[in-house]
Amino acid sequence: MTVSEGHGPVVGFVGGGQLARMCALAAAPMGIRVMVLAASSDEGTSEVTPNVIIGDADDPVALRAFAEQVDVLTIDHENVDHSTFADLEAAGVAVRPGVGALRFSDKAYQRVEFAAAGLPVPDFVVVDAGAADTAAVINEFAQRHGGRVVLKASRGGYDGRGVWILDAADVPGFLAGYEGAPLVVEPLLPLDREVAVLVARRPSGEIAVWPVVETVQVDGMCDEVLAGGNAGGTVLDPDLEAEALRVGAKVAEVTGIVGVLAIELFVVNGSVVINEIAPRVHNSGHLTIEGSETSQFEQHLRAIVDWPLGPTALMAPFVVMRNVVGGAAGDPRDRQAAAFSMVPEAHIHLYGKTSRPARKVGHVTVLGDDLEQCRERAQLAADLLAGDRFADAMEDSHDNREQSNE
Repeated sequence: MTVSEGHGPVVGFVGGGQLARMCALAAAPMGIRVMVLAASSDEGTSEVTPNVIIGDADDPVALRAFAEQVDVLTIDHENVDHSTFADLEAAGVAVRPGVGALRFSDKAYQRVEFAAAGLPVPDFVVVDAGAADTAAVINEFAQRHGGRVVLKASRGGYDGRGVWILDAADVPGFLAGYEGAPLVVEPLLPLDREVAVLVARRPSGEIAVWPVVETVQVDGMCDEVLAGGNAGGTVLDPDLEAEALRVGAKVAEVTGIVGVLAIELFVVNGSVVINEIAPRVHNSGHLTIEGSETSQFEQHLRAIVDWPLGPTALMAPFVVMRNVVGGAAGDPRDRQAAAFSMVPEAHIHLYGKTSRPARKVGHVTVLGDDLEQCRERAQLAADLLAGDRFADAMEDSHDNREQSNE
């Protein structure tokens, strides 16, 4: 007997951020019931599902009690206690992605395992920040790679946090003030561009892959995502797309993922190199809600309940997504009508989160036949929502109304 006997599957999300929110919205039409174990600081999910339990995901008692109420346990974020998840898995709870895949969210483990599997990763070394010889090890590595290095906290970083670009001379000072997880040391690569591959896999082994997207980063945070452009359905050269898809499929195999997996790739001198992965739905896939035949959120749910996966073709020649980032201008919901007025074709998603600087509070997607026009329109809508260009746009709108009345 399962929890869901008498109705559709019950899926439990650990974490109540925007990813759980968008999965809950995708679940309703399929008859899947979503429950959420949310921290008190989480925002947004309670607006779309009544089944939110406030609790600490690192509390084994709270997590076990939550797991007893669902058929499948999944994640809104990967910063969870692996040992508790492993205990649940051993007790027969369907944890998807499983602990084996979740371990790959540790960048040090990820680099070592991917290198052993023959996947393309940058040259790297893993160091313990507190070890006596760490500065010397990093200095030797830096000298082999032009004198500058990228240091990445192996756990806990996101949106550019936990990443530092340093000259070799600055490393000792950095280490003196650093306390945290082991560090992955990599060279500062000459990037052509950054791209991402989304893969979904169900327990039976069926895999679905979306067209490769290009991601545009600003201050370490994904700001824009582009899809479409040629017969292969990608903004990339077909040969490069094929290589990216091959790497994505191999990563899915190596990690044993169940659910959606995002693989972020650097393009360096015309070849792809793995930057990092996320064993969950991902910012690079938000455009799939309107831009693909099956969204990443619906696909994740299909995969973890072991239902057949949906098609992933694009719904337009080009699809562009822009993030809405918070700031001092207040709640973007107050400017939603203006954004719709100026960009009526925009698909606006706001996450119900308090707006503050550098916080993702929503996204906008625009579909069309012209890439640059889609980019301009998506940027305008996102800027209006964030408060940028709002006064100018309102003045232009007023002037246009005045002219039409003359």
